[in-house]
Amino acid sequence: MATPSSSRSGADRCPGLLTPFVSADGAMVRLRVPGGRVAASTLAEICSLAGTFGDPDVTVTSRGSLQLRGLPDPLPRELITAIGDLGLVPSGEHDKARNIVADPDPALDDLVAALDAALLADPGLAQLPGRFLLAVAGPGGPVLGEPWDVAIVDEGSTARVLVDGRSVVVDRADAAQAALDVARRFLATRPDARTWNVRDLSPEARVDLLPGGTVVVVEAGAPPVAGPVGEDLVALLPLGLLTPRMAQALVASRGSSQSSSHLDERGETTMRLTPWRSVVLPGGAIQAAELETAGFVTRPDSPWTILTACAGAPACARTSTPTRDLAREAAPLLDPAGPPVHVIGCERACGHPARPHTTSLTPSSVADIVAAQRSPLRKA
Repeated sequence: MATPSSSRSGADRCPGLLTPFVSADGAMVRLRVPGGRVAASTLAEICSLAGTFGDPDVTVTSRGSLQLRGLPDPLPRELITAIGDLGLVPSGEHDKARNIVADPDPALDDLVAALDAALLADPGLAQLPGRFLLAVAGPGGPVLGEPWDVAIVDEGSTARVLVDGRSVVVDRADAAQAALDVARRFLATRPDARTWNVRDLSPEARVDLLPGGTVVVVEAGAPPVAGPVGEDLVALLPLGLLTPRMAQALVASRGSSQSSSHLDERGETTMRLTPWRSVVLPGGAIQAAELETAGFVTRPDSPWTILTACAGAPACARTSTPTRDLAREAAPLLDPAGPPVHVIGCERACGHPARPHTTSLTPSSVADIVAAQRSPLRKA
């Protein structure tokens, strides 16, 4: 959460940013946003930093986090300090481990914050692999359909901790520590550093992660569709990109509702980035038309609801396929009611959705993407 609590400079608080991922198109920094919870002012500042130092389009990832691309290498100290001052990297040592996805339900905000705080408080948990995923959901919540390792399901005064098809029920106040106890057992059990997820362990080892656990059937609801939900708005970002124009529209939408129920304790509007590359805007329904004009998708019948793509060339050095450009050309030709399509530039299939989908691998033309939608679906 964006709540800096130290008097040290941002550069001192986030040493992990000194070693960004570097590609042919420049450096890339990933900002993990636990549960996707981010203040509107913080999101606007991130977009401003992106435009000042690199690619002005900010990428929203399939974990509800943010990527700044096309940055100089080495990173300017001014950028490192500014990011640190936003509080998004409160611990450089832990940053890789802060992978928390959550349903965009404000009732879960305190559980997300408690889980992140408890994770940061344990030095040993900094050793969690960057692919290890924690989830926070309501019963049947949509994030339970994501490839999580440990999940917390809010059940009111209690919470259910889920691991590999088994669960235990604990007091809600103890849920964060119970989930992180599983993470600690995972670290103690995994045979090597390339064992990234619970599913990589042997069946016997997985059972031992949750003492007293009983078998449970995990059901996940559908992700929120683009459009108004009461006073709120689910706004989809085509290709997961937040452009400067879209960021400006978000800033303008902050004043769209004067209801105190949409503000946090600092008088800020908390927006919720989702793993489905959308943002939930409290009180944003009345701004749907303006946000649509700015580039967001606010209707469920848009082809962008079924079309995704990896970064592709030139942003990624692993491919020469301009996946995003081809996806933009193909979008008007796809059937919004048809199977989802993910356009990829190599076999790594980065950024693929968790839902069943078909892929268009290294397409040479728009026709290849259109043809891919007629191919059999594959499970993620």
